[in-house]
Amino acid sequence: METPGGESPKRYSSPRYTAWRRRRGILNKIRSYHRKARNILEDWARKTSLEIVRFAKKLGYAVAREDLTGLINTLRKIENKDHRTKLIIMGYKRLGKWIDWQTMKHGVPLAIVNPNGTSSEYPQCDSKLEENGYRRLKCPKCKFEADRDIIGKLNIRKRALKMLRIKADLGGSDHPHPPDDRCKPE
Repeated sequence: METPGGESPKRYSSPRYTAWRRRRGILNKIRSYHRKARNILEDWARKTSLEIVRFAKKLGYAVAREDLTGLINTLRKIENKDHRTKLIIMGYKRLGKWIDWQTMKHGVPLAIVNPNGTSSEYPQCDSKLEENGYRRLKCPKCKFEADRDIIGKLNIRKRALKMLRIKADLGGSDHPHPPDDRCKPE
């Protein structure tokens, strides 16, 4: 027996096809919530990137960021669906796109660096760091210890300065290292 639309009534009584899938008003409401969430993320990325670029322009700095093009593909392979979804929603790609656009628009130099090893090498001597607690890394040569995000930031800075052909002052105030010669590059 078929319905006037030509479809079997069994199909709609199946648990896979719930009632909301047949109701256009409910579907439109769900779509509007998805659009609203997407617009909120887009607005956040636009405003954040503009603030970053204006700050860099005001101080005469360049903007450096990691090239995270493979991140989304890696996240899609994560088994835990809730965790995977939350990480994808964070919008790295969207923020990167807006930072690129704002730097081009405002004439601020941009360096996009390779993310490989940014949080596992010590930027002073390029030695491999050892784990020393949760998210803490330590240089085996000079005993420098810091959070992996700080080390990543320093490595991104170092690579960006190299890309922009600017001599890096690794002895600056934002780069703590021992005063002796234990970590001189070889």
